[in-house]
Amino acid sequence: MKTKLLVTISAFVIAIFANQAFSAGDEENIQKLSSFKSTGGSRGEVIPQDTKFAQNIKRNIIPNIKLPSGFKIGLFAVVPDARNMAVSRNKGAVWIGTRKTKVWQATDRDMDNAADTVEQFAPTVSFDIPNGPCYSADGHLYIAERNRVLWFPAASTSWKARTPWRSRSFPRVN
Repeated sequence: MKTKLLVTISAFVIAIFANQAFSAGDEENIQKLSSFKSTGGSRGEVIPQDTKFAQNIKRNIIPNIKLPSGFKIGLFAVVPDARNMAVSRNKGAVWIGTRKTKVWQATDRDMDNAADTVEQFAPTVSFDIPNGPCYSADGHLYIAERNRVLWFPAASTSWKARTPWRSRSFPRVN
């Protein structure tokens, strides 16, 4: 009985410290973003879209996919570790979650159904398996992680104005 209790307490303590260590610095950045202030961070990683890999997909893979009549398929964006997606109301931005530590934003500025840029979304926030982006009908982006949900109400307009994202962290659930 004592062993079970000791193991349970140890696991609980490790979980608490792991969450605090992982999110170190996040609360300050999220507070700045909530006030539409810059976090002072860099722009984040940008993924080139005109690569040999993309050309190979367009030439050798897409033409071999069989579709029912009336359907068509094309390459929208090359995104590393893509998992789930959320599409903005005007279809100009797509947020892509991963099972790693990054969220990507693919932006189609000229509305030709292909992303013009793919860049890291909110690079100053330390995401923890952000595989659940959700874009609501009222224009807010939510990113569900392993143990928290982040709220970005200005996400769809941030790429146009280059203003920082506003966000709010909901409490972690262990």
